[in-house]
Amino acid sequence: MWSAPKPQRRAPLCIWALAAALAWTCARPAWTFAAQAPSQQPRHMAATVARPQRRSAEALAAPWVRSAAVYERVSNPVKTVAETVADFYKAYPSPPVLPMYRTFLIDFMTQLHLVIVDSRFKYNAIFALGIKQYFSGLMGSYDKLVSSQQSEKIWQAMITSLGLEPDTVTADAEAVTAYASSTSPADILKAMEGATATAEGKVEQAFGCIGSSVYSLSFSVGLFKMMELSGVELSKDNVEEWAKALKITPSKVTNDLQTYKLNKDKLQKAEEMIREVEIREKKKLAERLEAKAKALAEKAAAKKANPPAEEASAN
Repeated sequence: MWSAPKPQRRAPLCIWALAAALAWTCARPAWTFAAQAPSQQPRHMAATVARPQRRSAEALAAPWVRSAAVYERVSNPVKTVAETVADFYKAYPSPPVLPMYRTFLIDFMTQLHLVIVDSRFKYNAIFALGIKQYFSGLMGSYDKLVSSQQSEKIWQAMITSLGLEPDTVTADAEAVTAYASSTSPADILKAMEGATATAEGKVEQAFGCIGSSVYSLSFSVGLFKMMELSGVELSKDNVEEWAKALKITPSKVTNDLQTYKLNKDKLQKAEEMIREVEIREKKKLAERLEAKAKALAEKAAAKKANPPAEEASAN
């Protein structure tokens, strides 16, 4: 009867040899496989070979250090808002701008800075009128509050810090004001459309360049002031008509119209409040002067009724 052969027992020496080989294989350092060709690497050791080598902190930081060094060598030609504000305070170091005006002034300066540093910006006389008009509305009552002529000094410092010439901006604003005050709305629209030439070259140049320049709130304010000076009502329809004549997107101008009217109302209310404060202060001053005069009169009357002892003995 056939029976299955009994398995032969492995010799202890073979078992120990196999165990030693496995131990040697597992303990073998990973770098020894890196020298072998990929085809010769055992499949079960592929993960060990693909493991990235640990890099030092200096090696990891080296690319960033090189990038920072290159960045430091590249100069930035565009002036920052902080630099513009710093230049303003250098040009107008004292007396300090009143807190209630400082916030609005810095905000206005920031808006102008962002427009001027734009590569599409082209200075024109209507833009100058907008700056002048906005500043005048903002700082109209400032000199009364500080009891000295400071608004003109602030104007000079602000325009200079923006890289513009104060005298040029003022002269251009006056030229547009004179043109709009002496020209009919119909003639202004024809000049905007290019149908006729204008008597004022600065205005004609402004009409021609606005289509290719970056549009800003200051230009809108200048345009609105022109409409008011020429006798045009500041309505949405009229503003859209003027915008189309200049080939400007009407929505840009109508949005600025809402902002312009809102700011104008705020400024009017602020001026009314300032006048009320001024009236109260004058009234208090008059009351103090009246009380002081009354006290002096009473003192003089008392002195006359009760003369000193020396004067009484002399009499």
